[in-house]
Amino acid sequence: MNMKRTTLGFIGIAVALMATAQPNYKRPHNQMLDQAKAHLANEDYEEAWKVYKRLLPVDTSFVEVYYEAGVCLVHLPGQRDKAVPYLERAARGGHTEAHLELARSRHRQQRFQEAVDLFEAYKTMNYRAVKDSDVDRAIAMARHAQELMGRPVEVEIRNMGAGINSTAHDYCPLVTADGRTIYFTSRRQGTTGGLKDPTGQYFEDIYTAVNQDDVWSAAKNVGTPLNSGVHDATVGLNPDGSSIIVYRTQRDLVSGDLYESRMHAHEWQLPVQMTPMINSPNHEPSASIAPGGDEIYFTSDRPGGFGGRDLYRIRRLPSGEWSLPLNLGPNINTDQDEDAPFIHSDGMTLFFSSNGHTSIGGYDIFKSTLTDADMNGWSAPENMGYPLNTVNDDIYFCLSADGFTGYFSSERPGGLGMQDIYQVQFPGSQLDYMLVRGVVTDVSEEPVGARITVMDAARSEILGVYNANKRTGRYVLVLDPGEQYALTVEATGHSTQDLTLVAASSDSGDREMSFDLVMTPSVVADRTPNHE
Repeated sequence: MNMKRTTLGFIGIAVALMATAQPNYKRPHNQMLDQAKAHLANEDYEEAWKVYKRLLPVDTSFVEVYYEAGVCLVHLPGQRDKAVPYLERAARGGHTEAHLELARSRHRQQRFQEAVDLFEAYKTMNYRAVKDSDVDRAIAMARHAQELMGRPVEVEIRNMGAGINSTAHDYCPLVTADGRTIYFTSRRQGTTGGLKDPTGQYFEDIYTAVNQDDVWSAAKNVGTPLNSGVHDATVGLNPDGSSIIVYRTQRDLVSGDLYESRMHAHEWQLPVQMTPMINSPNHEPSASIAPGGDEIYFTSDRPGGFGGRDLYRIRRLPSGEWSLPLNLGPNINTDQDEDAPFIHSDGMTLFFSSNGHTSIGGYDIFKSTLTDADMNGWSAPENMGYPLNTVNDDIYFCLSADGFTGYFSSERPGGLGMQDIYQVQFPGSQLDYMLVRGVVTDVSEEPVGARITVMDAARSEILGVYNANKRTGRYVLVLDPGEQYALTVEATGHSTQDLTLVAASSDSGDREMSFDLVMTPSVVADRTPNHE
């Protein structure tokens, strides 16, 4: 977790430890440049920036120094905007990778067409650090951002204010299902160990606040045993607040694991390291406890995934042991990063953040619904739209039991500093779905493996394609309540059926309905010649 929990993306840079010969550079300058490059290669951006800013006036034509100084600022908390003039200077001087990094800055400034132009220019250059497919993805993201921001969704977003947020990073809110207690991670002054990392930020600690009559109390450090002398961060919370998952680094401050603490007599107990089915030699920074505590969704970059960080699930077996991890599959995971899973207290709605899928910049918040627990089936992830999602990282979303109020972390204009925690109020419940469950059989009541195509009522747009299980005939559709749909059901050896289905209203709170299908054998035409 620690300072790398918010991914800023790949920076196209190949740092050479030998300085390029420059007319105004003497031996001390070359030695400083070697030192700066070494810091940069080690991702010690604070120390690298200290050296680069001393080198900038030595030779104002040395675009490599301007570019690498800009890279440092991109990575330093709250300094991204200050990087732009250095990247502009380097790009004007012909530095290849500066075009890429400046394009990313233009994207964050919401100057999307300029970003696209810079990305396109970068693709024409030789000896690039980033391949065409990644640049094309960045171009598509810029265009998608422009489209989504042109049709904002109706939500009310408010910063949770100085009682919760600080001038430092505040993120990963966890709110009990009744909305009364919040836990979150902060890097503000006053942390338990009182130590700082190489970027000058305090170590992570866990804070809490209580909601009384719709007013949040001032946040306070939860203290020991949840907090220690290393990084301690919020990860997941049981809906009733009786169990919390925390991320804690080892003494080396690099590796870390997930721990679980339980509430007893209104006190948090000593955190216990979680099962090896979750913790591995790789990185597992996030997790979410499903209602009942018998399922845990978590993030890992372990081998065998689809790329980057993926989302996994484990279940408690009848023996009490945990199952092997199950990757949530290609509907949820991409070749980029998925993180911060939150399984709602309904046990079916999954929220997570991704910089893949249809992100408009950095991490965006997505929603998916469990359609088949046995077959690991998930609906296509839905981008929750602008202004909930922005060109920066929007992550660590959680939702109230009724689906109307959410909390998330974001770094956006008007905040108190760096990442802040925000509350979002939706005009309708985010749990407004109807699960249509049924069985496809033949006239002998034997199960049939059918293909079900769901279209709008006018049959002008395909909304989804579902498959009934060949062995059981069971299927699940995820539809909008009260809407009319056209269905086409196809199965080998059976006549195709075109049907109309009206999804039931969810006003009663019921989110499931039944709709069984019976397939008839296909009629084979009599091809015997007629001799009459």
